[in-house]
Amino acid sequence: MTGADDGFPDSGKQRDLIEATLECIAELGIQGTSVRAVAARAGVSNGLIRHHFDAKANLILAAYRRTIELISTNSMRELRATDGTPHARLRRFIVATLDTPASNSRLLSLWATFVSQSRVDPEIAAIREESYLALRHATEPLIAAVFAAEGRALSAEELESTTVVVHAMLDGLWIEAGLSQSPDGVEKLIALGIRSIEKLLDIRLQP
Repeated sequence: MTGADDGFPDSGKQRDLIEATLECIAELGIQGTSVRAVAARAGVSNGLIRHHFDAKANLILAAYRRTIELISTNSMRELRATDGTPHARLRRFIVATLDTPASNSRLLSLWATFVSQSRVDPEIAAIREESYLALRHATEPLIAAVFAAEGRALSAEELESTTVVVHAMLDGLWIEAGLSQSPDGVEKLIALGIRSIEKLLDIRLQP
């Protein structure tokens, strides 16, 4: 999910600057993150940051895209996979969504920071909507395949609403996983996620 085609920079230096920006945001928040602070964290000049990103706003947007990438890479990989039955793929998708490294407190904090900023920043809001729709649209064929394997057909409207609910359930559990302080907390939430989606879809996801 990296490279020019999906909006992420190819340059290693750009990636280093984005990682430094994420560290600053995690510590200082978006408003407290300045070009100077990022330059100091990355050990580069302010001019180098402006050369690559022109302005702080562009750096923040790149950092948000990177956060989404970190959260969703494993989930998207499973959605794009073609091996195994639809039920097995759905189970793997649930695990990938809730398992580490996607579910950790740092990513949860960054996600919450950007979500709160999306209420006042149209560009961040647009990225959030774009990423959500991309994930939902990638999930719909898998949900449809599961129902087809069960011999049950869904209308386009039913498929959309079912996928929205699946993601709502997983999002809530993902937040719980990020907040969990228990060593086995994530494993318990994964098991809960599997059982919950089994009940929602009226299916059985075998191990």
